[in-house]
Amino acid sequence: MPLSRVTDVVAGLVPTDPLRRKLIAIRLAESIGKGVFLSGSVVYFTLRVGLDARQVGLGLSAAGLSAFLSSVLFGVIADRVGARRLLVILFAALAVGFGLYSLVDSATAFFALVVTVGFLEYGTGPTNGALIGNLVPAEERVKLKAMMRSVFNIGFSIGIGVAAVAALSQRLLVLIPLTTAALMAGAALLVTRLPDVPPRPAPVGFKRFAAVRDPRFLAVIGVSTILASHVSIILVTLPLWALNRTDLPHFLIPLLLIVNTAFVILFQVRASRGADTVHGAGRLARRSGYWLAGGCAVLAVTALDDNVALASVAIVAAVLILSVAEVMQAASGWGLAFGLAPEHAQGEYLGAFDLHVITQNIIGPAALSGLVIAFGFWGWLGIAVAALVASALIIPAANRSAVTLVRETVPASTT
Repeated sequence: MPLSRVTDVVAGLVPTDPLRRKLIAIRLAESIGKGVFLSGSVVYFTLRVGLDARQVGLGLSAAGLSAFLSSVLFGVIADRVGARRLLVILFAALAVGFGLYSLVDSATAFFALVVTVGFLEYGTGPTNGALIGNLVPAEERVKLKAMMRSVFNIGFSIGIGVAAVAALSQRLLVLIPLTTAALMAGAALLVTRLPDVPPRPAPVGFKRFAAVRDPRFLAVIGVSTILASHVSIILVTLPLWALNRTDLPHFLIPLLLIVNTAFVILFQVRASRGADTVHGAGRLARRSGYWLAGGCAVLAVTALDDNVALASVAIVAAVLILSVAEVMQAASGWGLAFGLAPEHAQGEYLGAFDLHVITQNIIGPAALSGLVIAFGFWGWLGIAVAALVASALIIPAANRSAVTLVRETVPASTT
């Protein structure tokens, strides 16, 4: 892609509209902070605090598990008290929490703080989604989310660079939590400059936590969990496979993530076209499953031959194919989440829909990596078949959930 085209794509991520520019700026501040902390946390807690790898891994896993509760809970709270108000509180609390990491000096304090911060952090996603639902017309939400995801990847990459600089010296390590704290405080300040839209009243008879009690909506989440397997494959399963079952030079493995990140930055917005309705999002989700299956099929080839050149070409091709699946599935997920959520319960339904990524993040790495390492060729084909089955199921599942939504939002006629 010509450099001018890359420049145009990046420039297109800066909206002319002041409201959307503020929303993008909030996402940028948040993403840089997350990039700093997530890429530097293991180094910080190991070298400065003195924790061992097992303690750090256990704490971060416990923080991830808290997402199952906080994602839906904070979505419900956002619908009740207002997304803007809650998002200010969450970012301010995160600023304090990340700042307190600089004072942690024991495993007990680390566990208590990392779970608390994780619990709060996973609440920002549905709250931010509900805020977008309140401020942005329905037909523009998916495109804005796509722009924000591209910006997130840019910001996260910047954050990795900041963490790398901080890791150069023992004395500079404290900048990892403090920089993240400052960026979260900045995000909170930016949110206060957004319009305050009062929460929409729920209709009579609507029950809280309806999203997680709706079997049709849960079916969409379940199928989407399979389609989101690209998350675990790109970040964990593929690198482990390349290290353990191929002769691919080790220095190439981190470069695969750079290729994926650049692809998302450049093509996420384009991939979101047509996903602003439930029907369009369902079709895009189905296509994402085809690409996911294709990527796994290509990786299966590397189990049949030890040729380094073949493995290198196949793995690079698979990363590009899986990146296509990723941008399509992400865009379709936003379209389905916004499209299947009642306007008065955006936060709750978006928080529930986020469970498909949360589940994949927690269960996917171990399950998918274990499958392919144990069964090789057949493991990759098994994931491909699961992706094709999910592709066949996603549109019927979305249509059934949409029918339920219509029935619940249209008042019964009176005689």
